[in-house]
Amino acid sequence: MQVMVTGSAGKIGREAVRALKAAGHRVVGLDLKGGTIDGVRTVKVDCADFGQVMGAFSGVDTMAKPDAIVHLAGIPMPGLASDADIFQVNTLSTYNVFSACARLDIHRVIWASSETVLGLPFTTPPAYLPLDEDAPDLPNWSYSLSKHLGETMADQFVRWHPAMAIASLRFSNVFDAADYAARDAIEARPEARKLNLWAYVDARDCGEACRLAVEAPLSGHQRMIIAAANSVVSVPSGELAARYFPDTPIRDGFDGNVSFLSSARAGELIGYHPNYNWRGR
Repeated sequence: MQVMVTGSAGKIGREAVRALKAAGHRVVGLDLKGGTIDGVRTVKVDCADFGQVMGAFSGVDTMAKPDAIVHLAGIPMPGLASDADIFQVNTLSTYNVFSACARLDIHRVIWASSETVLGLPFTTPPAYLPLDEDAPDLPNWSYSLSKHLGETMADQFVRWHPAMAIASLRFSNVFDAADYAARDAIEARPEARKLNLWAYVDARDCGEACRLAVEAPLSGHQRMIIAAANSVVSVPSGELAARYFPDTPIRDGFDGNVSFLSSARAGELIGYHPNYNWRGR
């Protein structure tokens, strides 16, 4: 397929481009950084500008109108800008992508939602463990609110345009080589990672999840958690749960260092199975 990847120069974007190219897809990047990045033609596009999005999605000189969009552009975490800027950039860019796809009859959209919609920093204990997509959404920051509203928009766009399929990939905390280098500090103070339930995911698994979602026979709007199979610390997950969330119900399959976030739905819908983790990456 012909695929455009917004935010293609970012941590997930680079891996998504690599995974898509390795599978034989034709890829063009869209990013605030233009030029050639990692051997991929990258068009300078600000996704917060609707005209620029429409222009790019209509086709560029190296690609006609794409078959699918992987939307990863935006401010990738809280604290990188003011709350208002994070909310505005992320919410507006996601609307622009969905709206342009609907107007141009681009029926497949994969975009970066976030684990944060589940309740970070979990000052209110989770409803149960491990968490999955049936847990109530509890966005507590402007960043997570922007992701929650993106998913709400996705519900309505697929209702308005039944031919569209939108996959909201709820990425956990994304790790690359630099993040793994800091894991010893996390191991020394596991209480500091309670805020996101000791969850993480390798950037390479995120890129592969994007590729799988592009190729899978999806319909409607599908929410999927994308996380590593294990937690980021060596303390058994049951012990962490008993220490920090003693009254939270534990469901089956919570042995060893299993992740507090279940990616089972992504496994069922797109065949996602994480291949990388801090123990044997």
